[in-house]
Order: sequence, then structure tokens, then C-alpha cells
Amino acid sequence: MGAGPGGAVLSYLLAKAGVRVTLIERHQDFSREFRGEILMPGGLEPLDQIGLWEDLEKVSHVKLDGINIYVDQKRAWSLEFTDSAYSRYRPRWISQPHFLEMLVEKSALYSNFRLLRGTRVRDLIWDNNRVTGVITDDKDSANRLFGDLIIGTDGRSSIVRARSGISYKSDAMPMDIVWVKIPRGELRLNKALRAYVGGGRLLICAPTYDDHIQLGFVIKKGSFRELRNMGISHLMDLIAEHADPIMESHLHLIRETAPKPFLLSTVSDRVDRWSLPGLLLLGDAAHTISPVGGQGLNLAIRDSIVAANHLIPALLSGANATLLDEASLGIEKERIKEIVTIQKLQARPPKILLRNTWWTKILFGIISAFGKGRTIALPSDGIFGKMAWGVSEVKWLGFDSKVQKP
Repeated sequence: MGAGPGGAVLSYLLAKAGVRVTLIERHQDFSREFRGEILMPGGLEPLDQIGLWEDLEKVSHVKLDGINIYVDQKRAWSLEFTDSAYSRYRPRWISQPHFLEMLVEKSALYSNFRLLRGTRVRDLIWDNNRVTGVITDDKDSANRLFGDLIIGTDGRSSIVRARSGISYKSDAMPMDIVWVKIPRGELRLNKALRAYVGGGRLLICAPTYDDHIQLGFVIKKGSFRELRNMGISHLMDLIAEHADPIMESHLHLIRETAPKPFLLSTVSDRVDRWSLPGLLLLGDAAHTISPVGGQGLNLAIRDSIVAANHLIPALLSGANATLLDEASLGIEKERIKEIVTIQKLQARPPKILLRNTWWTKILFGIISAFGKGRTIALPSDGIFGKMAWGVSEVKWLGFDSKVQKP
């Protein structure tokens, strides 16, 4: 349920292996603005493993050369992806609509794949304490669809999770993000992500594939209404105060024509269990990931590849209920270490970056003085390596299909 990255990748792998798949997507198409569009090496390398590299290269994207860090509007560090490990798998800002369309088009090559667009899942169907299907509403009539396994990949607002009754625990997040995409205009940018810190604020600027700039202005949780009441032009002025002089001038220039920003309410949670008899949760439905470090898209892809490894043998051997339930438990067991580790790493930076105290001013001053605008190569190991490449090994086992359309 849900044709986001996790659901689309998993559907492709199942269909390719000869499993009958119905993918349900509540929107008619993918022509909307997505929040997480960064593919890190930890997402790129698995996509290469499953044979989608050439198709991925055709998806609109910008390959990022590095990260420029500014402290109080002055460049402190330039971090570059020059390590040989990044030569093929350099992080990229992709068009998620194009990416998802590519995945469902690849899945549609197999006769055992079906995509239901514009269809909402309303509830689960139970039989003797086992989930056996879903009730959908395609705006014309209610439908009952049955399957050997119902998989919820419907994101942070998962209706599958809600209807399952599975409980979850949330980690308090001190931040929200004001998200707005602005035209690049005459501004010349390199292909690096920019991070501006200082004054208890964090501003992210990223070049996008459509000649725009994606702005992510990190604010204290619950403060968006006050900022929105200022009006868009005044909000853009506030954002500009945290940028370097060139970016600041550009933001002032487009302030009157800037599109309406929207709020990304940050959430970090994790369900107490990923599965019930006949039901499996993956991606944000199982563990909603905060935007820190651009992890959501990549973890969903990694979840799906591990899930396919476990599920395909059980599904192809007769879809025995016991085997499917054991496979679902095995998926959580294999993935949980990485999820827990990444969520812990994500929780740390906001607690420092969003403070404007004497000690954070001293800390940022030291960072700026020590950096002096110098350039260093980003490592492929350590803390950054975990965020870039993941914590656990994800290896596609590979399954052949015999049902590809002529």
C-alpha cells in the first residue's frame, strides 16, 4: 500500500521474481512536491545492485559535489565528495516524481503487476486474527482486495499502521522545517549543498534538477504560525538574514514572487513491532525518519530490498502463512539495528544547532576560526559514513522472473 520509494521498489522486485503484486496509490500521478529527494550512497548502491542504474541515470537529478558550511553567514568549511568511494555513488538530488514513474514503468513490464492509481485504503480485513485484505475506495465504489500478505508502505501518515493497532514510540523533535523552492534566476551556484548555521537557526540550500533552489529553513517546533503571519516577503527576509551576502541578495530580489512555503512537521518514531499475522510495515510506516541527513528515501529503499530477499522465497513456495510471518519477523530483525542507529544519530545535531547560547556561540566561533574556508574530503566511514552508506550491509540476493511481457 503506497507507491512511494519503498512500495515501488518492493513491488518491482516482487514482480520481477514472478510474484503477483497489486500496488495501491491514493494519488492519480506523482506530479506533486516531495520533501525528501536526496539519494545517498546507501540508496544508490542498492539500486545499482537490482539492475536499475541505467534507468536511474535517466531520472532528472543533480549530483552534489559536496557540502559548504557557513557559520554566521561566512564560509567555514567546504566538504567534498572526493573519496574514491563516492566516484560512482555521489549523493544526488533527484526528481522523486520521475523516479517513482520510472519504478512503476519497470514494474509494468511484468504481467503479474497491477497498479491502482487514485485508490485509497480505508481499512483492513481480518479473518481469525489474521489480516487477509484491505477495503479500498476508488471514489466510485468500495472494494475488498485480498492477498497473502498486506504490506504497508504508505508513509508517515500510514492508514495501514493506524488500522493495524500497532503501537509506536515517538522521540521528541525540537524542530520543524519551512520548505520552499525558489527560482535560481541569474544566481550562479556550484553543485554543492549549503548549510548555514548560527543564531539558533539552520538554513539548507540545495541546487535542484529543474534550475531552482530548494530552501529548508529549520525553526523551533510550533513557531510556524507566527512566521506565516509575517507574510511571505517578510519570511524570505528572515531567511535571508542567515545566508551569505550573495544568496541574501538573491532572496531579497525574489521575495515578492517567492512561492508559498509549507511546513514540514518533523517526526521521529518507531513502531513496537513491524508485523502482525498477514501484515508487514516498511519505511516511514514502520519508522518515521526525521529529515536530518537525508535518510528517509534511502532507508525505505534498503528496507524494501531486504524485505524482498525474505519474502520472495516464501511467496514463491506457496505463500504458506507461517513462512510469511517468519519472513516478516526476519525483516525487522535484519533492519532494526540500522534504523535505531540512524535515528539516534539524527537526534543529536538539532539539539545543538537550534540553540543560541553563550556556549554554542563559542563552539561555532571555534569551528569557523579553525575552518577558515578550507576544503576537506568527506570520509566514507565514521559517523558521516554511517549517514551516507548506512549501518548494515544490504545485499540483493537476486531472483529471476519468467513472466515479463513480450
